[in-house]
Amino acid sequence: MTESFRSVGISVEEKREHVLAYLSAPRGGKGAYLEEHRITRDQMSSWKSALADGDLGAGLAPRHTGSMTKRDVAEIRRLQRELELKSRELERTTADLERMRTAADCLGKAIDVLREHGVASDKDESR
Repeated sequence: MTESFRSVGISVEEKREHVLAYLSAPRGGKGAYLEEHRITRDQMSSWKSALADGDLGAGLAPRHTGSMTKRDVAEIRRLQRELELKSRELERTTADLERMRTAADCLGKAIDVLREHGVASDKDESR
């Protein structure tokens, strides 16, 4: 059975970043990282296991079924950068789509105004 663990005032994202930074720290620098950020070894161990198990966001005590290597951390960082790029690309595409919808709406209104004023299109004249 899993039980909840609490770390008051620290979000899941902050815990994830602490774990990734801790695991990326050079040999001999991990203790200094923990001291600098006032994180206990037990907290870090728990967060590390929870992240490896996929339970960090759920706030569950880790099942200790997974582990993380520096290669895993590098892959997570790479995927985070790729996600950021894709998110920015999606924002640009969404903005472009909105501009196109606005332009199409304006063109449709302009065509309606022209028709109201008796200006016919080539298609209308050929009938």
